[in-house]
Amino acid sequence: MESIQTTGGLFTEESRKIVVSNICRVFDCKEEDVENLTPVQAGMTNVVLSFRLRGGKYIYRHPGLGSDALVDRGRETIMQKVVEDAGIDTTLVAMDVDEGWRIGRFIEHYDFDYKSLNDMVRAVMLFRRLHAAPCHVRWNFDVLKKAEGIKAQIPPEKYGNFPEFNEIRDRVYRLAELAEYDGIKKCNIHGDARDVNFLINKEEIYLIDWEYGGYGDPGFDIGSYICGGQHTLAEVDRILFTYYRHWPTEKQRRHFLAYIAITGFFYLHWTMLKQSKGQVVGIHKEQWYHFARNYSLLALPLYGEQVDQAQYDEAMEKAVKCELRMLD
Repeated sequence: MESIQTTGGLFTEESRKIVVSNICRVFDCKEEDVENLTPVQAGMTNVVLSFRLRGGKYIYRHPGLGSDALVDRGRETIMQKVVEDAGIDTTLVAMDVDEGWRIGRFIEHYDFDYKSLNDMVRAVMLFRRLHAAPCHVRWNFDVLKKAEGIKAQIPPEKYGNFPEFNEIRDRVYRLAELAEYDGIKKCNIHGDARDVNFLINKEEIYLIDWEYGGYGDPGFDIGSYICGGQHTLAEVDRILFTYYRHWPTEKQRRHFLAYIAITGFFYLHWTMLKQSKGQVVGIHKEQWYHFARNYSLLALPLYGEQVDQAQYDEAMEKAVKCELRMLD
């Protein structure tokens, strides 16, 4: 088998042997029983594969390049139990805490569509269920501490190579400090709630892959969702209206706009780590930069902080249109 480049990394013959061995161990089957083992171009942290076995179809997640620097698999296992109990993700068949692989039931689904009002409402309602579920985890998901941990894995010469990076960083850290006093209750969060982690069809919707889950700020889930697509400012406000089921208060709105910027900044670290290991990230990089730069400029004045007026006006124009800056 020739190596295959997937969105989550390279799938090699060596990887295939490991995957098939793990599947056979879980299902007590022979190698020839595993049929149609095929990479699925979804997700960026892991190599994702589908396969058939004994008339059933399954999804296999194989740890991607650099995922060991991003993920605590033991915590993922605990989060999986929490969300199973809440009915948010009941797809798990088997997983290995040490090696990081996971097998789940294949759910017939269509590609999640950020521009679909129906898909958006169903996803945001799932966030509400997750954020309201009883908390059984005792570790905090601090977004900027996580970003700092990722930074430690990036060679210095490959860190911060974005326009205005230092200015963005300073604004984001100030926003994180200010947002702590907004009184937004922390809760269970997914930590990577983008389109690729929703399984949706006409009857069901699940949020899968709990590698980053923990106890944290709900703004990070909303931020991850928004940063995963090309949302205009009007669409952002519609998402917040759906989440609260009424127009958010001034304090609630500024908090979530701040977390959109914080989330974009976090994903820039993920981008730099992946690129330092030779993986192509694609258009998501421009999206994450857009939300980090422009929403940090929009959110700070809502806390009474001063920003350059010309930069603010430019950021507002780009946010209204979701106009991306090409970085390469």
